Amino acid sequence: CIHELFEAQVEKTPSSVAVVFEEQQLTYCELNAKANQLAHHLRSLGVKPEVLVGICVERSLDMVIGLLAILKAGGAYVPLDPNYPQERINFILEDTQAPLLLTQASLVETIPQHKAQVVCLDNDYEAIAQQSQANLPSLATTDNLAYIIYTSGSTGKPKGVQIPHSALSNFLYSMKQAPGLTSDDTLLAVTTYSFDIAALELFLPIIVGARLVVASQEIVADGTQLSAKLTDSKATVMQATPATWKLLVAAGWDGNHQLKILCGGEALPGNLASQLLHRRDCLWNMYGPTETTIWSAASEIKTHSKI
Repeated sequence: CIHELFEAQVEKTPSSVAVVFEEQQLTYCELNAKANQLAHHLRSLGVKPEVLVGICVERSLDMVIGLLAILKAGGAYVPLDPNYPQERINFILEDTQAPLLLTQASLVETIPQHKAQVVCLDNDYEAIAQQSQANLPSLATTDNLAYIIYTSGSTGKPKGVQIPHSALSNFLYSMKQAPGLTSDDTLLAVTTYSFDIAALELFLPIIVGARLVVASQEIVADGTQLSAKLTDSKATVMQATPATWKLLVAAGWDGNHQLKILCGGEALPGNLASQLLHRRDCLWNMYGPTETTIWSAASEIKTHSKI
């Protein structure tokens, strides 16, 4: 399971920086301890295998801690981006009937009416902080659910796609090999965690000993700020849709020849690929529906003649 792979990495590199958000950072040991405390709290509230836990938080360290904690408790996460339309959030809460919802105090009033028990990562901090920092005995197996991601609904009503740990672990193991990620890498995460491709960004770095840098919503939406963040973070890998890469190019981003570019989620236009080829270490074109667990096809674009 993903959380077990992460725990194995914690043993190898406890003092290395695992995750960074703005001016905050956590080492592997610190991230594990915080996720464990929350996981113990969640388990005391009845979270176990096949129990769904909604998570509606801003992009932050809490986002990573929350996702890990749900998996460590044995549950499956249901991501709810607070920037998504209220109708979509309401539909997902109704459809899943998740008994528990992880969120932040600033968002409680904005979430539509629901029946879930609320755990506020900030307001409930004292109760969470009293829990053990030790790893939990893992209840989940690779057959159990890791998450449920909802499709866009562009062809009808959105559908909840259920992904087990085995599929997610298999996918990440494959991505570790090619396009490849090692402990020397820094990945800049820009994708909403309500989009399945974010699982690569949030979990792959922390199971291989790399550094995960989470970009804020404000930075992700602005090409100039995102360009600066790519430089400041010393990112060696970034995954994004063609729309985000276009935003960067339009903002005058002149590239980074240490950067591995992963592009997917939409068709990659030939002219954009040509522009990106001048600005990278390597460029990968990715494709895969949510139902097949993120990317099911990946190809490196090496020359203009192949576009």
